[in-house]
Amino acid sequence: MKPKKFIRSNPHLPVKNLRLTLDYYRDKLGFYDEWTLGNKDGGIRRDEMRLLFGEDTEFVNHINNAQHRLPLMWFVENIDEVYLELKKRNIELADDLRSHPYGLREFAFIDINGYYIRVAEGTDAE
Repeated sequence: MKPKKFIRSNPHLPVKNLRLTLDYYRDKLGFYDEWTLGNKDGGIRRDEMRLLFGEDTEFVNHINNAQHRLPLMWFVENIDEVYLELKKRNIELADDLRSHPYGLREFAFIDINGYYIRVAEGTDAE
């Protein structure tokens, strides 16, 4: 019998437009293997990371607006290469790659739905 364990948490993120979001993640961020269920729910993946989306413009406008943005953390391996790739893909950065005292190197960008996406990797001091 397998021991019980928690594996991952994947939020079902609200997005303004499902089709535009999937296109953005595929064409601008290098994701693949997209799927849809009807025209309001879908997802996409890159390596082991899977993202789930549900079209809900009103909710997106509530959580991502001029007063605040919902931050998301993406943990990666070889952050230097990920950083260079996204710069080559002309992703506008909200925060440049740097080391933090809490044991992470990270940078950030804002996606087309207004999510503040922090891309991070642990340092050896972690």
